[in-house]
Amino acid sequence: MPPAGAEPGSVQEAAATERHGAEKDAKAVCLSHRHVFGIKTNVRGNLHFTDEGQFLYPAGHNAIVYHADQKIQSKVFPGTEGSEGITAMALSPNRKFLALCERFQERASCAIYDTATGKRRRNTLSYAAGDEATREYVCAAFSAENKFLITQGGAPEWTLVLWSWDKARPHGSVKVSNLTGSVIHECSFNPQDSSIVCVIGDGVFKFFRLQEGTFKAIPNQLSKLREAANQNYVCHTWLHDDRLVVCSEAGDALLFDNGGDFKMVLQCSPGEPRSLLCVAAFSKGFVAGGDGGIIRVYERSDDAKEMFRKAKEVKLDGAAERVGAIAGTASGAVTALAVSPSEETLAIATNTSQLLQLSLSPSDIMKEESAVDNILTSFHSGPILGVDVCVRKPLVVTCGIDKSVRIWNYVERTQDLCKFFGEEAFSVAFHPSGFHLIVGFSDKLRLMNLLMEDIRTYKEIPIKACRECRFSHGGQFFAAVNSNTIQVYKTYTCEVVCNLRGHQSKVRSVCWTMDDSKLVTTGADGAAYEYDIIKEGRRCSDWAQKGTSFSCIAAHTASDNNVQTTTMYVVGSDKMLKEVQGGRNVNSLESNATLGQLALAPQARALFAGVAEPELPGPLRVYNFPLDGDYVEYQAHSAPVSRIRITSDELFLFSGGDDGCLCIFDIVKKASSKRDKEAALGFADEILVTRAFLDDKQAALLDLERQVEELTSRIEFQLRHRDSYHKEKMAELQEKYSEEIETERRKYEWLREEKADMERDYEENIKGLEATHTKQTQELEQSFQQKMLVEVQRYQKLAQDLEREKQEWEVQHAQILQEQRQEIEELRADFERLQRANREAQDTLIKEKELAFRSHQETLAQLEHDADREIEELKEMYEQRLAQEKDEKVRLRGQAGIHKKYHDDLKRQFLKKQDDVKKEEDQNRIKDDKIVTLVKDKESNEKEIKERDKTIADKELRIYDLKKQNQELEKFKFVLDYKIKELKAQIDPKTADIESMKKQTQAMDGELNDYIAKNKQLGLDISQLQMKQLALQEEIKGQRRRLRSDVKLINRFKIDISDCVQTVRDPKALKESITNLYRKYLQAGAKFQDADADMLKEFNRQRDYLEKSVDSLKRKLEKDSQTHRVDHMRAMQENVSLVREVNDLRRELSYLKHEKSASELQAPEGLGDVDKTQYQAEQEVQRQRAEIDELTKQLRKMEAGGLDGALS
Repeated sequence: MPPAGAEPGSVQEAAATERHGAEKDAKAVCLSHRHVFGIKTNVRGNLHFTDEGQFLYPAGHNAIVYHADQKIQSKVFPGTEGSEGITAMALSPNRKFLALCERFQERASCAIYDTATGKRRRNTLSYAAGDEATREYVCAAFSAENKFLITQGGAPEWTLVLWSWDKARPHGSVKVSNLTGSVIHECSFNPQDSSIVCVIGDGVFKFFRLQEGTFKAIPNQLSKLREAANQNYVCHTWLHDDRLVVCSEAGDALLFDNGGDFKMVLQCSPGEPRSLLCVAAFSKGFVAGGDGGIIRVYERSDDAKEMFRKAKEVKLDGAAERVGAIAGTASGAVTALAVSPSEETLAIATNTSQLLQLSLSPSDIMKEESAVDNILTSFHSGPILGVDVCVRKPLVVTCGIDKSVRIWNYVERTQDLCKFFGEEAFSVAFHPSGFHLIVGFSDKLRLMNLLMEDIRTYKEIPIKACRECRFSHGGQFFAAVNSNTIQVYKTYTCEVVCNLRGHQSKVRSVCWTMDDSKLVTTGADGAAYEYDIIKEGRRCSDWAQKGTSFSCIAAHTASDNNVQTTTMYVVGSDKMLKEVQGGRNVNSLESNATLGQLALAPQARALFAGVAEPELPGPLRVYNFPLDGDYVEYQAHSAPVSRIRITSDELFLFSGGDDGCLCIFDIVKKASSKRDKEAALGFADEILVTRAFLDDKQAALLDLERQVEELTSRIEFQLRHRDSYHKEKMAELQEKYSEEIETERRKYEWLREEKADMERDYEENIKGLEATHTKQTQELEQSFQQKMLVEVQRYQKLAQDLEREKQEWEVQHAQILQEQRQEIEELRADFERLQRANREAQDTLIKEKELAFRSHQETLAQLEHDADREIEELKEMYEQRLAQEKDEKVRLRGQAGIHKKYHDDLKRQFLKKQDDVKKEEDQNRIKDDKIVTLVKDKESNEKEIKERDKTIADKELRIYDLKKQNQELEKFKFVLDYKIKELKAQIDPKTADIESMKKQTQAMDGELNDYIAKNKQLGLDISQLQMKQLALQEEIKGQRRRLRSDVKLINRFKIDISDCVQTVRDPKALKESITNLYRKYLQAGAKFQDADADMLKEFNRQRDYLEKSVDSLKRKLEKDSQTHRVDHMRAMQENVSLVREVNDLRRELSYLKHEKSASELQAPEGLGDVDKTQYQAEQEVQRQRAEIDELTKQLRKMEAGGLDGALS
C-alpha cells in the first residue's frame, strides 16, 4: 500500500532508474518514500520555508518538504543518479521553484523543481568554459523577479554564471576569485537591479554588473578600506529596505547601501571569532547565528549612529538542556537560518544535524528565555552504526557514533525515546516482543529493558566493541560477535549456547534462518559459514574467496520434499552479488558498485541492497528474487548505506547511513501480505514498566484522589455558604424593592393629579391661542390679497418685455446662421484640396517602399548564401581540427599515465615544502607583526617626546610672564590695601543700619501674624453665619413645599366635596361619602396639626435669634475692618520708608561695584595668595547683597499681605 500522505506517482518513484532492460511495470515490488529522519548539513542554503509551517531541507540524497501541521513529508525531490551529492539549494522569492545543485565527476548540474507539483523542469543547467569544467556549484540564488538564477562554481576556477533558467541559457560568466584562488562562500542578486550581483568569500567582496553579455566589476569602498585586513566574509543578506549586511569570520557586521557603498561597522557586532556564520533578514532587522549555538536577533534602532541594536540572544545549548533527553547533546554551530512568511517562526539548522525552531513574535522576543523546539524531532549527529526493527510493535531502534540509542515509531513518524550513554554504541538488536534490546558498546555488551520512559540495563556481557548482534526470529536466542568468534546466548537466562569459531578475521555480518535452527556468518576474511545451532554449533557448510572482504550476508531456506536447503547471498569489496548454496558459488552478478548491506523479502520476491561506495551517495537497489540481474535503484542517502532492515510483514524498509539519516520506505507489492489478511495480528500496545514506577504512580494517584476529595468538600462547603448568603440577599432585595414599589405607587398618584391640573391649564391656553391664531390669519389674508394685485401687474409688464426681446433674438439668430454656413463652405473646399495633396504624397511613398523592399530581399538572400557557405567551410575546418585533437588526446593520455607517478611524487614534495613554507610564513608573519608594533611604539614615543619638548618651552614662557605679572601685582598691593580699609570703614555703619532694619522687620512680622490670625477668626465666623443662612434657606424651602402640599390638599378636598354634593339626593351615598371624607382628612390630618404649630413656633424663635446674631456679627466685622485699615496704613508708611533706605543702599552698592571693576581693570588677571584681604572684602559685600535681597522679598510679602487685608 502507498504511504500515508504520499502523492500518487511520487517524485521518488518517477526518478527510479531500471537496469538491464527491465521494465518498471513488470516489477513485483517497488519502494515509495514514507519518511526520512535527518538532515544533510554540508549543503549551502539547506533550510527554507515553502509556506507557513512547511519546511524545505535536504535529507540524504533528497530534498524534503515537511508539513509541520500534518507531520508528513509531502514532497521528495530526489538527487540525480550518478551524482556525487547535493552541494547547494536555492528557493525563488515567490517560493514556487527550487534549484538543486549537485556535484558530478565531469560537470556540475543544477536542476529546477516546481515546489507545488513536485515536477522537475526538463532543462538542466550545466556550464563549461574551455577545457576546464566546473565539478560543483557552491552556491545559487534567484533574482527578485524569479526569472534569473546565478550559480557559483567551485575550485579552481570559481566561475559565476547568470542563467535564464526557464530556457537554460547562460547570459554571462566571470571568474570571481582573487589571484590566490580564495574560497567563495555566497552570491546573490541586488533586489532592485537583477543585472547587479554580489559575491563574498575568503578575502573577497565584489559587485558585478552584467552589460552586453559580460560581467564588469563595480568598485566598492570595502576593497580599498580592508585590503590589508584580508578578512573572511562568510555570509550576507539583503534587508527589507534593500541595504546589505555582510558578516565576517571575525564577528563584524558591515552595513552597505543598495549601490554597494560601505556605510559603517555596526556597533552591535559581537566581535567574537565565528560568531556570525549565517544571517537571515526580516522586516524589523536581521537574525544571525554562529559557533556555540548562539542566535542573535537585531532590530532597527532610532539612533542614527547605532543603526541596529541587539534585541535578543538565545543559546541553543541551554534550550537543549531544557528540552531534556530528546534534545540530546550540544547543538553546535548554527549553519542555516530561515524566517517564515509571517515572520512568526525562525527555523534553525546546526552542524550537529538538528532542525530547531524559535518564535519571533514580539511577545516572545520580550521574554528573557525563549523556548527552542525541534521542528520534527532530534536526529543522529553522525553516522548510524546499528538499525533493527521490532515484530510486535511499530518500532525501529538505531544507535550511532553520537553515543545515543533512539526508538522511532514508523507508523506515527515520531521518535518515542532517546537516551545518551557514556560510550559509543556500535550495534543494536530489537527483541521481537519489543521489550528488550541488545546494545554493543565499546566496553561491554548490554541487555536492556525498553521501559515507557527509559532504557534500563539488566545484564552486561563482557564483549568489547561488538559490531554485530542479532536476535533470533523467535526471540529465544541472540548472537553476538566477539572479534572473529560468534557467541550464541539464551535470551532469558543469558546462558551460552555455543561459541562459533572458524573465521580468520573479524566477523562482519550474521543472519538467522527463518526456523532459527541455523546461523550464517561472513567476515573480512572472505569466508561464509553455515552453523547448526541445534547441534551445538556444528558447521554445516562453508565457502571462501580469498582477497575479498565481505560486509553482509542474507539467508533463504527453501523446502523441497521435506529437505531444507539454505541459500546464502553475500556482498563485499569485489562489487559482486554472490549466491552460495551447499558450499559452492551457484550465481554471481556484477553490481558495478560496492554493495554494503542486504535484506531479503522472500514473500515479496525481492532482494534489497544498499550501495556503500566511499565518498559517494548511497542509493538502494531492488533486485528480482530469485536473482536474474534486473534491479531498480532509488536515491536514499548522501553517504554509504550502513544498515538495512525490513519488517516481518515485508511492508516497510529501513536504511541507515553514514550521513546520520534514517530512511523509511513503503514496500509496494502486487501480492497481498500477511498483515492484509483478516487473521493478521495487529500491533501490540503493551508497555514495560518497573514496580517502582508503578508504586510511584500509585502514590501519585492516591495523592491526587485525596486532593480531589479535599477540593470536593471545600467546594460543597463554599456552595452551601453561597446559597445561604444568596437567600439572605434575596430577602433584603425583596424587602427593599417592595418599599420602592410602594414609594413609586404614591409618586404615580401624585403625578397623575398634577397631570390633570396641567391638562386643564393647557386647554385654557389652547383656546386663547386659537383665538389669537384666527385673528392673525385674517390679517395675513388681507395683506396677501394686496400683494397679489401688485405682483399681477408686475407680471404683465414683464411678459410684454419678454415678447419684445424674443423678436429681437430671432432676427440676430438668423444673421449668425447665414454667416456660419458661408464659413463651413470655405473650410470644406480647403479640406478637399489638402486631402488630394496628401493622397498623392501617400502613393509616392508606397511606390518607394515597394522598391526598397525588393532590394532588401535580394540583399538578404545574398547574405544568407554567403553565410551558409562560410558555415560549411568552418564546419570542415573544425572537423579536421577535432580529429587532430582526438589523436593528440590519445597521445597525451599515454603521456599522462607516465607523468602521473612523477606528478604524485612532486605533489607530495610540494605539499611538504608547502607546509614548511607555511610554517616559515607564520613565523615571518609573527615577526612582521612584532616589527610593526615596535615601529608604531617608536613613532608614538618620538611624537610624545616632541610634544613634551614643546610643552616645556611653553611652560617656561608662561613662568616668565607670571614673574613679570607678579612684580606688577606687588606694585598694586599697597593701593588695594588702602582702598579695602576705606571700604571696611564704609561697610561698618551700613551693617549697623541693616541690623536695626532687621529688628524692625521682625517686629512688623509679628504684627502681621496677629493680623493674619484675626483675619482667619473672622473668616471662620463668616463661614458659620453662611452655614446658618443656608440652613434657614433650606427650612424656608421646606415650608414652601409644605404650603404647596396644603394647597393641593385643599384642592383635593374641594374636588371630594363637589363629588359629595352630587350625592345629596341619595342619603345613603351621601352618608358614605361624608364618612370617607372624615376618615380621609380628619383622622389622618389631626395628628399633624399640633405638631405643625409647635414646629412653626420653634422656627420663628430660631429665625429671630439668627437675625440678631447676623446683625451683631456685621457690627463687629465693620469695627475690626476699621481697626485693620488703620494698622495697614501705618504698615504701608513704614514700608515706604524702608524701600527708600533699600534704594539708597542699592545706589551705594552699585557705586562700590563700579569702583571695584575699575580697580580690576587696572590690575592683571589674578592676585593669587597676596590679595587675601580683597577676597574677604568681596565675600562680605556678597553677604550684604544677599541680606538686602532677602529684606526686599520680605517687604514685598508684607506689602502683598497688607493689600490683601485692605481688600478683605
